[in-house]
Amino acid sequence: MLKMKLVIAIAIAAVLLVAPAAYADTGGTTTGQFGAAGATPEVTDIEIYNDIGCTDITTSMNPLTQYYANVDVSLANNLRHLQTVRVTLYYDIDGDHSPVPGSGDIHDCAILTCTVGDTPVWSIDAGGSGSWAIVSDNCTQPNLDTTTGSWVFAFNVGIVARETPAGGDDDWDAEGKAIRNVSQFGVDYVYGKEMNWYGEISVGAALVDWGEVPLGLTSDNATANPQTAGVTYIANGDYNEEVSSTDWTGTTQNVTLNTTGTEPLTNPGEFGLKASWHNVLADNVTVTENPAYATIRSDQAITDETGNIESSNSLWLSLSTSGIAPETYSGTIWYRIYDSD
Repeated sequence: MLKMKLVIAIAIAAVLLVAPAAYADTGGTTTGQFGAAGATPEVTDIEIYNDIGCTDITTSMNPLTQYYANVDVSLANNLRHLQTVRVTLYYDIDGDHSPVPGSGDIHDCAILTCTVGDTPVWSIDAGGSGSWAIVSDNCTQPNLDTTTGSWVFAFNVGIVARETPAGGDDDWDAEGKAIRNVSQFGVDYVYGKEMNWYGEISVGAALVDWGEVPLGLTSDNATANPQTAGVTYIANGDYNEEVSSTDWTGTTQNVTLNTTGTEPLTNPGEFGLKASWHNVLADNVTVTENPAYATIRSDQAITDETGNIESSNSLWLSLSTSGIAPETYSGTIWYRIYDSD
């Protein structure tokens, strides 16, 4: 009897030794995901037009004139996935079409951007220009729930957008770019647009008045001469500064413009004018009779948008020794900016 009990006790002890330990029922989760890459946009065409309907392709542009850049875009997932559509208009100095600038410049580059959305945002970077402009009211974005469409950018060319000189390789090019993200975009180009020369002039003095002067006056008379007519020149390329006049009228008679430049004036009833851009008599030209012009200063370079201000632009008067009645004479003095190419 004692022997049996001992065996049972040992068996129970063995069972207790191999019983598993107790553990808490705990765990954690995470979420996995991946993105399927969408299609890459494609720019199938870009062109610049004269008309808002984009039917008349332009071959050359004029400053301060409105044009229309049309960009055709295709995206298989639909156009709503685009972030921006962009047109970069840029001056190509050597005809190799590169590089495409990354920022605007008043002379050489304008970047037109549409931030795509149900209400598109139109913007322009032209280096702080006050005359380059994107005309939002005339810009159009296509239906974004389609896979193809056209963006039309209406823009005004800046006043000093650089001229393309005749006979060279220089031209204006345009890049159209549709951007889905930094690695997915499409581009296309149009090349070979010309920019026509543009010049503008303003004269600061409404009246140049020598007052009452003696007959026989010569240009070296420092009491009467010179008189100043400040002139501002704005140009998108090389230019000349020019001047001319005509005979002047009085109450009872006229005086004739002498264009020989010889002083003193010996013929009765004549007057003469000399001009200099910087108030230096020794560096003067004799004013010619309109419609002919005399060049005051030649081969000046492209200006900024505020222009080249010749504040010391000066005029010297000379008179005949006889044949001029004592009265007031007046006439027109023309200043002109002219393409020097």
